Amino acid sequence: MDYYDQHVHTDFSFDSDEKMAAYLKLAGDNFVSTEHLDFKDPDDKDGDDLFDYDAYSREIHRLEEDTGKHIFKGVEIGYFAGREKDIKSYLKKHDFDIKLLSFHRGPDYDFDDSMVSQMDPLKVADQYYRLMWKGISAFHDADVLAHFDYGVRQLNLTSGMFETKAGVLLANILKLAVRYNMAFELNTTSMYKYHNIGLYDYALEIYKQLGGKRFTIGSDAHDTTQYMRNYENAVDMLKAHDIHHVNVYRKNAMIIVPLDDVDEGIKY
Repeated sequence: MDYYDQHVHTDFSFDSDEKMAAYLKLAGDNFVSTEHLDFKDPDDKDGDDLFDYDAYSREIHRLEEDTGKHIFKGVEIGYFAGREKDIKSYLKKHDFDIKLLSFHRGPDYDFDDSMVSQMDPLKVADQYYRLMWKGISAFHDADVLAHFDYGVRQLNLTSGMFETKAGVLLANILKLAVRYNMAFELNTTSMYKYHNIGLYDYALEIYKQLGGKRFTIGSDAHDTTQYMRNYENAVDMLKAHDIHHVNVYRKNAMIIVPLDDVDEGIKY
């Protein structure tokens, strides 16, 4: 089975205008989209960012009928402290093949806001990874830990600076990810648009040394120009760490996709 992008957004997400049908022109026999599900502070005047699951399901059914391709349902869960019951309630009522867990927001702002680039990078890193550590401890009903570096994308952190300030916290976070059978995502937007290749090289090895054996590659595409972006480069990084497979998810079940003929003797 060929690998297919495990982190993709269509116009069912609040921050994408791309139609699912457009991606299908590029995809092989299999495709998944992972739409945003963001519960926020109850006092946020903009409200939660939830997508129309029923319309999403109808569109998938229509496109499967039209194209003969297999289209899988995915969600990117944006964690917000205090909204765990709401997240769990939503997931209990809606079926997904793959669930990504992301940490986008703190109490006062999204870590992708431009203002973050003007803040003390070491303080931001400490705040973000403490938030992630507490969050993954409180909620871990997900298949994949997505873009572990989201909170520091706006910063110019070397791997040395990162290790000094957030290394211990990240190791604790990845230890929990391994415990809860969550895959490590190689997010190619982070790696190549935000130039965080060094951080991924660093974190990937920690996850592996902690016993992690599940890996996905996700472009985090919001339009077709980004679909499967830099996939081969991410494969090269995995192989450099003596990792010879990636994973895809269907009905929350993990499937191994070999990258070459190397027998890793993996036992899950």
